[in-house]
Amino acid sequence: MAYAEPIKTPVDKTDPSYITQRTPNPKIPWCPTCELHTVYHLESRGTDPETGGEKTAAFYTCNECGGDSWKLTNPLPINVVSLLFFGFMLFMSTYALISGFLDEDPDGWIIPLATPVVGYILYKNCRKNSAHWRKFRAWAKRPRL
Repeated sequence: MAYAEPIKTPVDKTDPSYITQRTPNPKIPWCPTCELHTVYHLESRGTDPETGGEKTAAFYTCNECGGDSWKLTNPLPINVVSLLFFGFMLFMSTYALISGFLDEDPDGWIIPLATPVVGYILYKNCRKNSAHWRKFRAWAKRPRL
């Protein structure tokens, strides 16, 4: 049995949605897989048991490919805040180790042990956001058809 090919409608380049998808706008979520400002929906992940099962986190999901769409965030403020927070934790860890606080309170070991873990998580988050920002900027600089 032969299958008929789907009818392809011609692309109208003057259509406002066509123009909106291809015009770089850092205020609209952008799909790095499709490399367009696609139609998206908010998808909730996780629940909070304290509030009776309410959804706790919302993510933009591309309706075209099902991947994550990103609402662009300038990486500089995120990097600065992450660096300041990691520096504060490093200071607290050093103070706890030097002052002998850990001899008096063994529960205080959580600070020096958690500092590298938190630093790694912040580093990965900053790298991911910076990579996404670079990809968007490269896409925005390409000539449009």
